Amino acid sequence: MLRLIRLFLFLCSVQALPSEMLEVHLPTRFLAKRVYISRIHTDPSEWDWRYFDDLRAVLEFDLNTGGFSTVAQIRQEWEDSFNWPELRHNFSVDLWKKEGFLYVLTLEVHQKLCTLTAFDIDQKSSKRYPSFPLSGSLAADRREMHLLADTLHRDLFGASGIASRRILYAQRTKNTESEGLGWLSEIWICDSDGANAMQVTKENGYCLSPGFLSSTGDDPEFFYVYNNEGQSKIYKASLSKPEGKPLVALRGSQALPALSKQGNQIAFITDVAGRPDLFVQHLDARKNTLGRPRQIFSSPRATQASPTFSPNGKQMAFVSDKDGSPRIYLLDIPGPKETHRARPRLLTTKNRENTSPAWSPDGKRLAYAAKVDGVRQIWIYDFALGSEMQLTMDSETKENPSWAPDSLHLVYNTESDETSELYLIHLLNPEPQLISKGPGQKRFAAWEP
Repeated sequence: MLRLIRLFLFLCSVQALPSEMLEVHLPTRFLAKRVYISRIHTDPSEWDWRYFDDLRAVLEFDLNTGGFSTVAQIRQEWEDSFNWPELRHNFSVDLWKKEGFLYVLTLEVHQKLCTLTAFDIDQKSSKRYPSFPLSGSLAADRREMHLLADTLHRDLFGASGIASRRILYAQRTKNTESEGLGWLSEIWICDSDGANAMQVTKENGYCLSPGFLSSTGDDPEFFYVYNNEGQSKIYKASLSKPEGKPLVALRGSQALPALSKQGNQIAFITDVAGRPDLFVQHLDARKNTLGRPRQIFSSPRATQASPTFSPNGKQMAFVSDKDGSPRIYLLDIPGPKETHRARPRLLTTKNRENTSPAWSPDGKRLAYAAKVDGVRQIWIYDFALGSEMQLTMDSETKENPSWAPDSLHLVYNTESDETSELYLIHLLNPEPQLISKGPGQKRFAAWEP
């Protein structure tokens, strides 16, 4: 029993459990479409040119990491081909077709209004998008560019963009100011590209495993785990009211919470019965608890961890070491009046150690971490094919994958003794992009729904 409790606390603390090699290619890969984004054309008196270069770079990053396009570097001869201000009447389709571009995007700012015009080279057509105001503050205006990137993804590629979605995560730092904990961990929020990072909680303790309870405008509610006076509890807060309050009233430590897509159930691990077991708590529309939490799976001398709901809320994937090493199992969630205990089935079989599963919003795949040649990598389980695919390949240990709402992007954290950073990756263009910035160890990222 002592071994199990230690393992439970180990799971709660930050380190995921450690996790041979079968390569299965994704069934579909898109050929990235070649795109050019002009420099922002403006009167020099508007603002500093560096601000405009940085603003354009936001859109370039969003399109390059979107998975459907690749943005070419700026070339002066191409810039010279634009005939401002009569841009659309003198646009040379033949030039851009010869250079192999499918879309050309031009940006201009006049009287603090930014306007984008998109040229479809194959269709020989163009679309001028509504102008939007700029404030001159990159921190504020980059959100407008994220929204524009999402609109372009929808119009040009027929896919939902995720650039305007934010990410919650836990950031751990060494405690140099007070006695007690050697490390402090607080909840932070950032843009999808890692910018505009802002500390949310100020518990001066150890917070981890955040997730969005809702996404309502600029003030969403969120949950997280806070270790207070020796026990970990699930708390809820909002961006405007970051002083957290306990969410689930239950004795014992609580860890690794996961919210259903409908927002009416939260699953978590607790040792209230003496060992780390899997529980579910129902929530009302205001994200307050309904009734008592229910234990939905327990196994003698075993530790459960990392639950994740199917999109319809009827199944759950989770980690258990009930048959030896930690693997991922699939469980039908029993109804409130069902008395029999469902039996989970083993899902992952290619590697003996698997952790931190995350179900994609479209229900088609499960992302998780698995140990390969001594290094934890991100793997994908495809439910339709019943196959497992290794997504990442480099030598850094990786953990805690989290799906973006488009079910194509993942963010995960690397892990070492000194550093932990957040990376963004696209299933169809799996070239990881570092997005976290600054000091501290970043872990447990969670996408805004």
